[in-house]
Amino acid sequence: MNIFERMRAGGIIPNTDPAWTEVWEIVNQTIALSAKLNASGNVEEIRAILSEILGQSIDSSTTVLAPFSTNFGKHTTIGKNVFINHGCSFLDLGGITIEDDVLIGPQVKLVTENHPVDPSNRKSLD
Repeated sequence: MNIFERMRAGGIIPNTDPAWTEVWEIVNQTIALSAKLNASGNVEEIRAILSEILGQSIDSSTTVLAPFSTNFGKHTTIGKNVFINHGCSFLDLGGITIEDDVLIGPQVKLVTENHPVDPSNRKSLD
């Protein structure tokens, strides 16, 4: 099972896991694309950039307003006829699924990842 499958399955992933380099590669790509997305003033362009971040085609019936942020993106799926208002932030290493016809208000945070409570293991992902 690769690191991405382990993230979706749950459980602790130590910060010393050598596969983190694969995750950081995608995170760095997402940071660059997010800057481009948030500089856009065009909903169609935002949809196209978000499609690249998520690795899925966002339906033309879906609207996402900038600013929008995600730390990873590849573990988020967004359905049809979705509206995501300004200032939303998704931390999706644990996976986020937004079904069809969902409306998300401004400044909403969706977080599907955590860190262990034990201080000696805090930098790991849980």
